[in-house]
Amino acid sequence: MDLTRRNLLVGLGGTAVAGGLGAAVYGGVTSDADETPSALVAGSLLGVASQVPGATVEAHGSVAVRQFIRNGLRDPDAVALADPRLFEGIAERVTTFATNALVLAYNADSEHADGIRDDWASAVQRPAVAVGRTDPAVDPLGYRTVMALELAAREGLLDADRTLDNARILPETDLANVLERGSLDAAFVYRNMAVERDLPAVSLPDRIDFSSPAAAESYARASYDLGERTVRGQPIRYAATALTDAGQPWVDQLTGGHDRLRTAGFGVPASYPKRRALG
Repeated sequence: MDLTRRNLLVGLGGTAVAGGLGAAVYGGVTSDADETPSALVAGSLLGVASQVPGATVEAHGSVAVRQFIRNGLRDPDAVALADPRLFEGIAERVTTFATNALVLAYNADSEHADGIRDDWASAVQRPAVAVGRTDPAVDPLGYRTVMALELAAREGLLDADRTLDNARILPETDLANVLERGSLDAAFVYRNMAVERDLPAVSLPDRIDFSSPAAAESYARASYDLGERTVRGQPIRYAATALTDAGQPWVDQLTGGHDRLRTAGFGVPASYPKRRALG
């Protein structure tokens, strides 16, 4: 993927949502004279991260966040992403703090709601059903959706290409909004995104939803080429790090907020938060 300066730059404001890659900002944009730390986070973390005091929070897809930093377009004090592997080249150590699962959320008022709930695999292949997903070149939710459908196809549950072609690609920060408004019948999202919006959702089989450590070997059968790297399927893990001393207190609050994370729909194993070196 060619993430150029032109298509990475987005409009910002006190609270803004932009097209293209999608962006959401809480707390305003800091100036050189403003001492408030800044945090750059995965789109799926926006709701919970914006509840953590002490930093301005800006959200994008995790792959886009990585490119922002590596290309010098952002210089945040703290970073939290939906895939620890994306920190390589950005940080040497990260704190793993939450898990998640891929689900199919749906609009309860959709005329297709019963069909989605009763047989999700058939429903998402029908042209009459408006399905949403995110861009695999921009965020892990996007490439995990592609890999989940690849695994589902191997089990004969559906035609992955037909399902992907039938789905509309939207920014991670806007996907749940569009579903909630009724412009989509269903969308592949993380569990926490459905929980935070009180959206009904179909749980996918744990052998394809990237939630279970016991299924790690099965997940690894699927992969997605990001251009600079190929990612293989593995259980979903969230990680964060402070790039400056000013960002560390915010990272500590985010990663240590077990009750806040669980209420938002994330999983928090007993051993978390866990600090580890990359590589």
